Amino acid sequence: MLARWQTAPLHTRVSRLFPVGVIVLVLVMHRALPLPDSPFPLAYAALFDATVTASALVWWLTPKASRRPKQLMMVAAQGVALCVLAFPALRHLLWLELGGLGLAGWQAYMGWRQPLPADFAERDDLERAYLWWERLSLRPRLFRMVVFEMTLLSHLVRRPRFAAGRQFGTRKDATTGGMLGMLLFLNLVEGWLSHLLLSHWNLTAAWLWTNLNIMVAVWLLAYGRALALRPVTISQRRLYLRSGLHWTLSVPRSEMLEASLLTAQDTEAFNLAIDNPPNVRLTFRRPLTLLGIYGTERQVSAVKLHLDDPKMFLTCLAEGIEQK
Repeated sequence: MLARWQTAPLHTRVSRLFPVGVIVLVLVMHRALPLPDSPFPLAYAALFDATVTASALVWWLTPKASRRPKQLMMVAAQGVALCVLAFPALRHLLWLELGGLGLAGWQAYMGWRQPLPADFAERDDLERAYLWWERLSLRPRLFRMVVFEMTLLSHLVRRPRFAAGRQFGTRKDATTGGMLGMLLFLNLVEGWLSHLLLSHWNLTAAWLWTNLNIMVAVWLLAYGRALALRPVTISQRRLYLRSGLHWTLSVPRSEMLEASLLTAQDTEAFNLAIDNPPNVRLTFRRPLTLLGIYGTERQVSAVKLHLDDPKMFLTCLAEGIEQK
């Protein structure tokens, strides 16, 4: 994590460190020079520096080719959030709340105006959800986490709709179901015992722990259902690679460079298989973005995956398929 922070651009580090430094300095000054709490004069100075001054510094330090108004909006929003958390006197300012609503509305309006990719309708359902919602947010990663969670939980009540094409299972001989069943059983038994023990000490803590166990059980059920309901699909124009919602990639078939049976160990290709040995290797013409759990990404040029019928998959991939 430290190495990643050290490689971050200077303007990114300033956007995060400067507002924090300002707030710490103001809190120290407030202790040294006591002032009335309401209104708190130094809080307004901190708010100014954490938003206006911080945005100006970031704009100045950012290379001209990379300057974006959205970047300054994010810096200002971070500064407001930090100041509101640190200074109670700022939490009920109507103009600050209206400014936040105006900022959110402007961002949503600008997002709606952004055109979607030409191949949007052909993308995987998770990719479409990401593209649709993240353009409305100053924090696309946060939106991705919410969209992923909602997509995952939706598998408990409905089957996902996929593009027409030939589907190939990936779960034959997998033991994931048994493992998830064991985890659910342990979660139920240990959760109930923990509830009984905690209830003698604090009833609220006992119910908080029980609710947490219920949430874990629901998540495990949804994760297992997603593994079972999301097959690999070949359409006339696109290939959809899925390992439940753990890994997702849709790619035009024209981007395929090579497809073959995996007959030996391969450490170069990224493994998409979950709880099954990979038996097919795919190589692409260029690095592609693989979507992981909770919106994470990974660049891959070759992948290996498990298919229940690998020979038929390779035949359909090479010769075309018959639409269902």
